[in-house]
Amino acid sequence: MELLTAALPVSATVLVAIVGYLQWRRSERRQAENERVRQELEQAERRRIARGPYDQQRLEALQELLDKLRELEVQSRWNAGGQDVRAEVPKINTFLIKHGEVLEDEDYRLAQQFLEGLTWIDRHAAEDRRRWEEQREQELAAHGTDIGQYESSWERTERLTWIGDADRAVRKWTSARAALEERLRKALQGM
Repeated sequence: MELLTAALPVSATVLVAIVGYLQWRRSERRQAENERVRQELEQAERRRIARGPYDQQRLEALQELLDKLRELEVQSRWNAGGQDVRAEVPKINTFLIKHGEVLEDEDYRLAQQFLEGLTWIDRHAAEDRRRWEEQREQELAAHGTDIGQYESSWERTERLTWIGDADRAVRKWTSARAALEERLRKALQGM
């Protein structure tokens, strides 16, 4: 019994020391984890601050690229094949090269996809206009009949064999424009 009375306080003291040590280790780990998270947050904030000018330049470049592509689309729609919009493609490519440090590969790919679709439509409209003018000249020479200007040719009915290709071209450029607009929205939200 005396042994029990002597061992009980010693074992209680050892147990309290062990529990205290375990709690101390847990709090040390928690403090170390909190310090690591704080440092990571500070580093992320420093990176965000350092990226600020880059993000702003990227945002401006994306906005300008979309403006240029939209302007080209409007020009193509008003043009209806009268002037070759493909002459504007080198200007867009020059813009892409000048802003290469802030534009991503996906931005390039989408711009090229947009241009391919739009120039296909524009090239087809120009060829259609040229064929119409040739037929108009032939009709005038052969019969003295003027079949009208190209803009009024929509009244003429014929089989539209190119409609599938035109649909693919339209989907190509509209999906590229939509993707670029979405990238711009995400860049704006990230600011």
